[in-house]
Amino acid sequence: MKKHIVAACAALAGVAAIAGSAAWATVRLAAQPSAVASVDIIKLLDKLTERSDLDIELGQQGARAQAEIKARRDRLEQRAKEAEAIVDQAERRRAQDGLALEQLELREWMIIKDSELDRDAATRWRSLYRNIVAEAEKFAQGEGYQYVIVYDGPAKIDANPRAQQSMAQQVVDQIMRRRILFADKADDITDKLILRMNNARAAGVTSSPAATPAAAPSTSSSATVPPPSAGATP
Repeated sequence: MKKHIVAACAALAGVAAIAGSAAWATVRLAAQPSAVASVDIIKLLDKLTERSDLDIELGQQGARAQAEIKARRDRLEQRAKEAEAIVDQAERRRAQDGLALEQLELREWMIIKDSELDRDAATRWRSLYRNIVAEAEKFAQGEGYQYVIVYDGPAKIDANPRAQQSMAQQVVDQIMRRRILFADKADDITDKLILRMNNARAAGVTSSPAATPAAAPSTSSSATVPPPSAGATP
């Protein structure tokens, strides 16, 4: 009889342990939901002072590069006319050969310059993105949000009929890249983040290390926001 009692007590203890473990697991699974805020990245970039300043600087540097190219082309054209006026054929040929070499050098310079401008512009865009991430993190920590997501639901889906890829495939690719289909406006912090970042910029405060000076990107780039660069053949 005692053996039966001991066995029953052991069984009850095992059941209690399992029940307790299940109850603890249920408590852990029933944790409080995380607070989530959303940001309309297109609206954010459109309203940021830092983005406007970036566009202006890219445009100015691209214009300076274009002006330098034009000046060098004009000098080559003038010297070409002068070479044509040379009477001595041997001397004219030497002058024309020298001009041909300078044209090749100008093409190489433009390729290098275009790459430099594109690299500098990419650096500035990365810096802008880091600032957005840093300010979003500060805002979220101050307001009690655990996550800040980019809401891409209402973004327009376009297709370029001149692209090598079919229009249908372009649309499908854009749809497949979407991650957030709906975000409640009550949790949209876009305007607050715009105000926070613009005020910080006006006060001369940045959230990440300053980047190197910006420049216009390459004309071969698929990005539509930065202005075109000096990339062209002489």
